[in-house]
Amino acid sequence: MLETVVVLTLMVSAPPRAWLTTDAAHVPLAISSWCWGTKCGAPIAASSKAAAAPRGTLVRVDFGFVPTHAYVAIAGRQVGVAIHGKELSWRAARGGGLTIRVTGGRGWVTYVGRIKLR
Repeated sequence: MLETVVVLTLMVSAPPRAWLTTDAAHVPLAISSWCWGTKCGAPIAASSKAAAAPRGTLVRVDFGFVPTHAYVAIAGRQVGVAIHGKELSWRAARGGGLTIRVTGGRGWVTYVGRIKLR
């Protein structure tokens, strides 16, 4: 019983997942670090899949919360994004490793992933 309570507590205190979506892909982003509610963590997870996108296509990231601030970098270079409710979006101009740091009402999360231009 105690083990179940611990697992449920960790699940509730962890930040929501996020997904990277293009015309050709819908992949989960990995969580690199976070402080959400009263808990913090740094699982340093690696992304498992790259999202393919033609240059110029709309790239979206869907969150389980409404971000109030976002920083996005691809291959170490900042990308301008638009925030619309629970979604970020931008036009694909470069590929590479993706870092997204968002702040919401309960804390902040750093997500990582990859975009491959085709």
